[in-house]
Amino acid sequence: MDPASPNLSKLNVIERTAVRFLRRRNPLDEPRLHRWPREELRHIRWLEMSAVILAAVSGIASGALIGGLEIWLNFTITDTDESWLRWLEYWAIFLGLSIVISAVEIVFLYWVVLWRVARITSIAGLRLSDPEVEQVIAIGLSRSALDLPDPQEPIYGIDPFLRVPRWKLWGYAALYRLKIGATSFIVRVMLRRVLARAAVRALIPLVAIAVYAVWNAIIIGWVMRASRIRAAGPIAIEELAQRLSERREGLGESKRRLLLEAVAEAIIRSANDHPNFVILLGRLFEELGIRPGTLDLDWSVRREAIRELDADEQALLLDVLQVTVMLDGRPRRRQKQFLHEVYDLCGQRFDPDPLQEYYTDFFMGQGIGELGRR
Repeated sequence: MDPASPNLSKLNVIERTAVRFLRRRNPLDEPRLHRWPREELRHIRWLEMSAVILAAVSGIASGALIGGLEIWLNFTITDTDESWLRWLEYWAIFLGLSIVISAVEIVFLYWVVLWRVARITSIAGLRLSDPEVEQVIAIGLSRSALDLPDPQEPIYGIDPFLRVPRWKLWGYAALYRLKIGATSFIVRVMLRRVLARAAVRALIPLVAIAVYAVWNAIIIGWVMRASRIRAAGPIAIEELAQRLSERREGLGESKRRLLLEAVAEAIIRSANDHPNFVILLGRLFEELGIRPGTLDLDWSVRREAIRELDADEQALLLDVLQVTVMLDGRPRRRQKQFLHEVYDLCGQRFDPDPLQEYYTDFFMGQGIGELGRR
């Protein structure tokens, strides 16, 4: 297995359990990648919406339980009691049971999301067995379903975080871990204290229920969107690889290297080690006949070689880059800036509107969409 591919032995218990769960509920014994027809897309949307609805319902349930716990404690114990032992007892019970309720809620949300992600992968024709590419897909999907960050590691010798300060990476990692579980619990405790000081203590349970429901719906909506992007990636990469395979004979080695070096620069600009990038680079190195670890990643020098490509080669390069910047989600400012630079080198004007249309096709499971019909 290539060093860029994730290894199950390096995963924690939760991640390994999630991967096994996905594999058990995806019975495909061979990949059946295809563009998603309207009926399948409608089914996928329903799976996503049902996850959001169940997340909101679980937020209402947990909010009601914690609210009921607080009301009961206010009748039996008060945290304003002068005795510090009574104050300690109040908070020990409240925090202890709140943590238990939150933990049960998070396990339920994981089950809801993983079950639906497994179903989406089956609809999309993704196999989640042991071969290298399938393992990348399975682990990537399990991490998105668990709302866990991808490991900050080089991909085929290309470091997506090459230009990101270490302190930013640490900050991103800390915020990511607080996003779903810890943040939800902290918000609950802070809400209780803020409203108590505002002399509206009686409204706390009602307000908290609404906050929990909305918060859960937002988080699970993000998770399902991230999972769909990972499920839609393989078909787009397959279609792009087929196009490159048709053009490979007409490209010399220096031009094939330039194409890969431009893709590497796009990934570095993204500052993201998305699993779709792992699959993309694996296919590109294979299709273009270039050995990983041999690229010149000094883009400030290599960029001028784009001017030497003919019109068809420049068009191919632009298509490959537009697919690349879509694979980790909606193209962001830095990615668009990079495309703008490359278009300038090609003597063309970058128009972001078609890129948005291509992304919509990609997100709807239509592979490389209109790019494939140009």
